[in-house]
Amino acid sequence: PAYVALRNEDADEDTIVITALNVIPLCCYADLVSMLHADLLAVANTLNAKLPHALQIHVWPTRSKVFIRNSIELIV
Repeated sequence: PAYVALRNEDADEDTIVITALNVIPLCCYADLVSMLHADLLAVANTLNAKLPHALQIHVWPTRSKVFIRNSIELIV
């Protein structure tokens, strides 16, 4: 199985957060750009299942594709 780790920095807390994913929710930026709204929600939910609360993507069905995509880009 493929695994990936995300590395995020919190300058305010002087902390580095490593999040290990056992599922890779997208292959590349082109994949992200071409996704439908439902697919973006699925990627965000997959990430949220592993991310600490402070880094989770705040999504709900009424959020725009642009908002969700931008939020995913910030994390990955």
